[in-house]
Amino acid sequence: MRKKTLLLIIAAALTMFVYPQDIKKLQETFLEAEYFLLTGEYQDALPIYLSLYEKMPGNSNIAYRIGSCYLNIPGKKNLAIDFLETASRNLSANIKEGSVSQKEAPYEALADLGKAYRINYMFDKAKECYQKYYETLLEDDLVNRDFISNEISVCETARLLISSPVAFTEENIGDPFNTEESEFNPVISADGKSFAYMTSKKFYNAVMFSRLVSNKWITPVNITPELLIDSDFYISSLSSDGKTIYLSMDDNYSSDIYMSTYDGSKWTKSISLNKNINTKYWESHGFISADGNHLVFASDRPGGLGGLDLYISQKVKGDWSEPVNLGPEINTVFNEDRPFLTNDGKTMFFSSQGHKNIGGYDIFRSELQLNKLWSNPVNIGYPVNNPDDNFFFVPIGKGNAGYYTIYKEFPGKGNEDIYIITFREK
Repeated sequence: MRKKTLLLIIAAALTMFVYPQDIKKLQETFLEAEYFLLTGEYQDALPIYLSLYEKMPGNSNIAYRIGSCYLNIPGKKNLAIDFLETASRNLSANIKEGSVSQKEAPYEALADLGKAYRINYMFDKAKECYQKYYETLLEDDLVNRDFISNEISVCETARLLISSPVAFTEENIGDPFNTEESEFNPVISADGKSFAYMTSKKFYNAVMFSRLVSNKWITPVNITPELLIDSDFYISSLSSDGKTIYLSMDDNYSSDIYMSTYDGSKWTKSISLNKNINTKYWESHGFISADGNHLVFASDRPGGLGGLDLYISQKVKGDWSEPVNLGPEINTVFNEDRPFLTNDGKTMFFSSQGHKNIGGYDIFRSELQLNKLWSNPVNIGYPVNNPDDNFFFVPIGKGNAGYYTIYKEFPGKGNEDIYIITFREK
């Protein structure tokens, strides 16, 4: 222990005598990592921060950023804890953003540490961290105070849901879809003859598309170049005949819903939906109903219940009408996102930070009632839902099964593979 302490003292002393040109180089490196962090490129930001941390050991601000990166990389989230614990020992309200010389971490490190504990099933420690972070928030910061209060209560709810796991089977869908890369965001047309998903390529995420021919899925084709997309994008849904694809595209400042159609030989350039759907606010994930007449999507436009709400728009004279908020039965003061409908339109699956959940976003199920209102959402259960964020459950049939992406460190063809989840009676 004494030797370790001495080494840390020597390392700290060395960092005090960095030449000005070296500080400039460190600053340039830091800003490069900051850019990747702000744009959500955590895999690219992480090794840069780690290299800086080797040169500046004990820097709580850099430790905080390393922890934040690990917290956003599947399979690495347990590694966030040590760095965030280090960061949380040296906090300050006065942070000089964009400076490699900043040594203290912001108070947000406590919130991230609480999240890291929660994801790793350490609920008591999570509650303690969230409570400490709550005490740093200003009294008029109602949005964050409400969110953290909910995170604290979720730690108790999680134990109850985990104690009553649901029964289900999972089947890796295998060839020709799952590869050594990560596959995610699967969607299938209502007629069951078209299948699209995303796969992680070296420098981008590609949209892959396949059709069922003679009862066999043909080799998926990368249709990304045909869509002419120049920003980040994610698949949302397919039309019932598989000839129209809906995507959400964002530039880190706003998100809109786009569509592309298949003209018989190729996919057309993606175009934005009308102004009833896309606004200057954040619109994500448009799901088209099997009859093609309804679009369910998420938006944080004014007039909602809070954060992202789910809305529905009806097609009138060939275009989308003013959308209607799905109301307090579905929407909460927190975020709701990624809605999917069964083919008969009577059951909806979506992700929510509100309602009774295990942590982060959970997937919920709601039924359309005779009065045209949706029933109180029901958590689809642990371990399909876990303390991390859970998105994108694509129902099959009446919703007793669905396509779902599962991360596994070793089994399967890649770390993220597409599975069919089938619920069964206990």
